[in-house]
Amino acid sequence: MGCLVWCNVAVLILFGATGMGAVDQDGQAANRIPILTVCDALRDPARYGGQVVIVVGRSVGTSEGSWLSEDCGLTLKVEGRTYSATISTAYAVSDFAPPPQIPKSFKWDRPALQQALERVKATTHLESKEHWSAVYGRLETAPTHDIKLGNGGIATIVGYGHLNAAPAQLISPEGGFFRLKGK
Repeated sequence: MGCLVWCNVAVLILFGATGMGAVDQDGQAANRIPILTVCDALRDPARYGGQVVIVVGRSVGTSEGSWLSEDCGLTLKVEGRTYSATISTAYAVSDFAPPPQIPKSFKWDRPALQQALERVKATTHLESKEHWSAVYGRLETAPTHDIKLGNGGIATIVGYGHLNAAPAQLISPEGGFFRLKGK
């Protein structure tokens, strides 16, 4: 009996992490875009790296960039650096492949986004100038990546965003950000 309960919980968690990201005009699944929390995405970076996903988390923008984060207790060690559960949502266009296009039939799946947000809100709280967001984009999780320098050289970088402070980033198209309601 105990296994049955835990198996059902595991199945619910699994489907919650991979819910549909969009619906078409008739409410049917338009594509299979996983809806993840920040911690879902970062717990298995090899699985989601390079994939189009929707990530839900606490959003904040500063003069140094913009970020999605979650306070789930997750820390990541990448190339000797330790990171918190943070994903950069700002990037230099010249350093990365173009963002994925949003499908014409795409609509935000509000019930699935709300389920992911409830999981985030269980551990994470908003401070001033922060809000809840869902971001559609390609998740970049490579431990290192190369950027072109102004002098024509190449630099290998560990981390993403301002001061390389995040272990991952989302490359998002225009219209790839959706502000969620809730405190």
